[in-house]
Amino acid sequence: MAKAPATVIDAVALTTAPAGDVIALDLWDDIGLPDDVRMLQVEPRRWWLIDASDRAADIAARIGDAGALTPIGGGLVRATLTGPGWRALLTISGCFDTENPGFGPGQVAATIIHHVPVWIAVTGDDECQVHMASSYAPTVSALWTQALGLS
Repeated sequence: MAKAPATVIDAVALTTAPAGDVIALDLWDDIGLPDDVRMLQVEPRRWWLIDASDRAADIAARIGDAGALTPIGGGLVRATLTGPGWRALLTISGCFDTENPGFGPGQVAATIIHHVPVWIAVTGDDECQVHMASSYAPTVSALWTQALGLS
């Protein structure tokens, strides 16, 4: 049987790992945001702090009564899609305009892929991170693995 022609999706690498380092930051007063940690704005007054679990006590002291911190990473998986075809891969079983020129590095979008709620964070021109509930990660990973021809 002849191999199908290569597509842009073939150039995507997929890695997954627990996202135990994610902390939700809810701010209800404008005190300024921490500028020394990677943040994803996932709702109007909610941010996810990435790789910040070891600094939670310091951040909590800085925000005081102006907000709240909640560790949420224990229930999340972070999938990293690397390669020029990551946008095309996200369209498989999803309904999202991945080609929007405004959806670039630093942007975050919440959507549904394969009936699973996900948060997509663009980390570079050829890379994004997709956060999802740990319980759904095997389903989404299997979908992408099959689309990449790895299964």
